[in-house]
Amino acid sequence: MNHVIYKQIYDLDKTGISIHYYTQRGEYTPPHWHSALELHYALNGTGEIFFENRKHALVSGEFLLVDSNVIHHTQCARVSMGISIYVSREFLKRYVPDLDAYHLECSRETLAREKLDSYLKICEMMKELPRMYIRQPVGYEMRCEAIVMDVMFLLLNDFAVREIKEESSRDVRVMERLNEINAYVREHYKEPISLEAISSHLGLSREYFCRFFKQHMGINYARHVNLVRLVHIYDDIVNTQDNIMVIAEKHGFTNYKLFTKMFREIYGCTPSSVRKGK
Repeated sequence: MNHVIYKQIYDLDKTGISIHYYTQRGEYTPPHWHSALELHYALNGTGEIFFENRKHALVSGEFLLVDSNVIHHTQCARVSMGISIYVSREFLKRYVPDLDAYHLECSRETLAREKLDSYLKICEMMKELPRMYIRQPVGYEMRCEAIVMDVMFLLLNDFAVREIKEESSRDVRVMERLNEINAYVREHYKEPISLEAISSHLGLSREYFCRFFKQHMGINYARHVNLVRLVHIYDDIVNTQDNIMVIAEKHGFTNYKLFTKMFREIYGCTPSSVRKGK
């Protein structure tokens, strides 16, 4: 699945750093999380990333950090360009063994005045990455890695908050259960939504599952499944000429009225206007 118009990816596997350059059209990503730290830099267009009960806007020339295992969802403009960087926590722990004792947060909305210079310095560093990608001088991947390491050094020293808590076994179980739910949805999203099926799969009561999911994901299970369906449907509308209703039904939507209502809510337009490129 991919509704990215053009995407160049190279992964620096040996270092635990992945750098993604993208140009995409109207992407929405349902609530999800990563074990790696996620860094975003906007080159063109606008976007919004929602996490920790806040909406974080991302515009050209600005930078945003999403910490590990923070549940978030994203909404991008009809056309946007940017860089996404993923940095492995295990890689960072080679240099900062007690990394789990820190929470990292860096976005324009939460920026303290005294941190502005550091934030702008990070934005300047990020500007060099697309230049490296375009020119690709000898050893450019080495230079890109060095830039990311410099950015991480600033983040750790200026935007990390030490927390007096260690990851509990309960936290681990929560993430394991969420990962299991995520895998189940990926496999079964085309099927009719059944709270009984997913709760039975997890060995939970229907009521407990509903509370658990809403508490940790911020939305109810049925809406989450429908959002996952919409992402697949949008991709097929953009990349195929199949009938839109056939596409919707293929990905689990049998209520066309609900489908069009949610599609307009998420993408700000009708499915047919996306097909026409408007």
